[in-house]
Amino acid sequence: MEKSMVLFGKRVEEDKYMIAQLIQEERRAALPSQGIEENQEFAELVLNERARFIELLGKSMQDSCNEEKIMADVAAWGEATGNFFLEQGITLDLALAETALYRKHIATLIKSEGRRLNISPEITYDAAEVLHALLDHATYSYTHAYTVSYQKKLEIARKEFLELSAPVVPISDSVAILPIVGSIEVDRARYILERTLLSASELKINTLIIDLSGVVRVDTMVAEQVVKIIQSLGLIGVEAILTGIRPETAQSLTTLGVDVKTLTVGGSLKRALEKIYK
Repeated sequence: MEKSMVLFGKRVEEDKYMIAQLIQEERRAALPSQGIEENQEFAELVLNERARFIELLGKSMQDSCNEEKIMADVAAWGEATGNFFLEQGITLDLALAETALYRKHIATLIKSEGRRLNISPEITYDAAEVLHALLDHATYSYTHAYTVSYQKKLEIARKEFLELSAPVVPISDSVAILPIVGSIEVDRARYILERTLLSASELKINTLIIDLSGVVRVDTMVAEQVVKIIQSLGLIGVEAILTGIRPETAQSLTTLGVDVKTLTVGGSLKRALEKIYK
């Protein structure tokens, strides 16, 4: 069995570029005029990467008795390649679709080599099983690395979004504006509260205009957070003026039991600024 496995592995390694080319042609046929591999330079890079993976599979088959080592090598390939293709903008479903092609073409080669060398069907089947185990492990490693990296990118993007979601803009030494735009969920609301208090303290302002005209939807949760911002600003000596309040916003505030009359409401942002500077 071990000797036959070495023979199978060597044949896979020797024909790596032929198999890689077959896979590449099928991928192009499946993605006419839209495939990322249309760029010749990138297509060459991907071809070499496929051939390198096939070579790894062939070497692993030759060293199949050393299971711990070959699985570690395949896992290392999966991690590096998963990160690489994420950086290149290749989606996970496109990458995973190739697994079936590797199985098909390499398994076909193993069967052909088994018949050519007159190796028993049982041993040939065992060699194919080793191939499937390697591919399964590679797929898991690839998917795990891709997913982890993708989640990190999302976390970074979310952090950047939050940092831009509470821009306290000073318009004079004592007055600043907080324009809130878009939808507000719990995490963003908390961040706006924390960032607003910090900015108001750093800028040493005594008036902050909170403009809600760009808020998509104001429910009781959003209204509650607005009240918290106003109350917290009051504790550090900053007067908050609400502008851009829509009827539904006032209704949400009333639902919370907030007496709207106790809030400083400036109508539109323009009217609030005119009133301040008069």
